Amino acid sequence: SVATIPHFTFIEELDVTELMLVHRNLYEQHGSHELKITLMPLFIKALSMALNQFPLVNSRANNDFTELTYLANHNIGMAVDGKTGLLVPNIKNVQQLGLLDIAREVTRLTMAARSGKINPQELSGGTITISNIGAIGGTAATPIINKPEVAIVALGKIQSLPRFDDQGNVVSRKIMTVSWSGDHRVIDGGTIARFNNVWMGYLQNPP
Repeated sequence: SVATIPHFTFIEELDVTELMLVHRNLYEQHGSHELKITLMPLFIKALSMALNQFPLVNSRANNDFTELTYLANHNIGMAVDGKTGLLVPNIKNVQQLGLLDIAREVTRLTMAARSGKINPQELSGGTITISNIGAIGGTAATPIINKPEVAIVALGKIQSLPRFDDQGNVVSRKIMTVSWSGDHRVIDGGTIARFNNVWMGYLQNPP
């Protein structure tokens, strides 16, 4: 896709301090050996909520770029480092799923991708992708768009870093860098910045 899509990258800093408290509560209440609740379901659900306000980011162009289709379903892919290499299974219809349903799908698809035994249908039909590079290491990236999608985001590792609070005091916060790549034929920097602000709003101030 790098050879056929004009990529651009947008990088921002995300404070996940409060989000990690929400995750801990979810894990303590619902986590089990069968259901491994990570931060990923929270990122995925917030992304779907943001897509409701920016349907252009959930669109798809045809091969010769003469038509652009707005997709109703939020089929959110997640890059998994499996036995056979990088696979991107996607969770279908995230807009209709609750957090625990998403967590179950994340667990199921991750295990299937890592084993190399996954249904091809679960690798097709994605509309936008999240790549969690921070699970391995690294703070920022320039992710490659999963064609024919128009955007992908890479999550960096979470770091405890000093930041100023509202009173000017130095405090420790949990900080993650998020790196977006977009198809510049469809979306521009302003669109991805505004979309990212909405997504980050849900994550930094969890409902």
